[in-house]
Amino acid sequence: MKKILIYSLLTIFIFSCSKQATELEVSESTVKEKQKVIDKSTTSEEETKPLTLITKDDTLEIWVRSDGAPGMFLNDNGELEGFYVDLEKEIMKEMGQKYKFIPYSDLGPLVQKIKDGTAHSALAGPIVPDYKAMLNFSIPYEVLSYIIFLPEESDEIIPDNKEDAIKTLFGKKIGVQTRGHIYQLLRDYKDIQIVEYPTTTVAMEALNNGEVDAVPEVKRVGLANANLNNWKVKPVGAPIFSLNIGTGFSKVLDPSVVDRYNRALQSLIDSGYVDELYNSYFGNK
Repeated sequence: MKKILIYSLLTIFIFSCSKQATELEVSESTVKEKQKVIDKSTTSEEETKPLTLITKDDTLEIWVRSDGAPGMFLNDNGELEGFYVDLEKEIMKEMGQKYKFIPYSDLGPLVQKIKDGTAHSALAGPIVPDYKAMLNFSIPYEVLSYIIFLPEESDEIIPDNKEDAIKTLFGKKIGVQTRGHIYQLLRDYKDIQIVEYPTTTVAMEALNNGEVDAVPEVKRVGLANANLNNWKVKPVGAPIFSLNIGTGFSKVLDPSVVDRYNRALQSLIDSGYVDELYNSYFGNK
């Protein structure tokens, strides 16, 4: 009887320990499994969040730089005009798309609007890594080359070699657009002191006023603004960067609008319209 009692107690103890171990194991596993489900659910919601669909009947809001003459700028009547503006109008016509132009003069606030989708698209943006991270770009419709602008009285000689030309910027204050493409391309050169401005046009004005030593800018854009504002600046040396230019669309938008845009743009390229329009503004490429 004593042996049977001891055996029974031992059996109960072993069963109890086994049950506790099983419950603990299941409990930890359940917590982990639940955590996985929660994480998966959260990720799934982010990944499957519906994108904003822009149909032909919706108004596509296109942000256009107001001081980028002669490509895009506000004229004396407060209307946007220029090569990019005319090209965009024709693309919208080809698409049959309702649209609205919105002028801007500071890139900083626009970046956040693009990220959250309150700004649908931005006209004539450089196709560079930082911008590609937040924009879906159209096919390119132009290549822009950036050259160094110096004060008119400067007698410094800039070499006709890209790398040597960039080295002449070492130790100098260089005006660039805040978070812009030239900033992105020059920021890794530790010997260059970058000074940021809302746009390159404002940076060019700073160059004229002696606040910076040089500004990289597209030759025709820099000369147009210099003539317009009577700035004493000049382009020198070889181009230091050449960038593909396209229209950027917020990644919050369904990419089908980019597909429709590309088909319309390609049709205008194939017909020769883009080259004709470009030549009417800037002469032969």
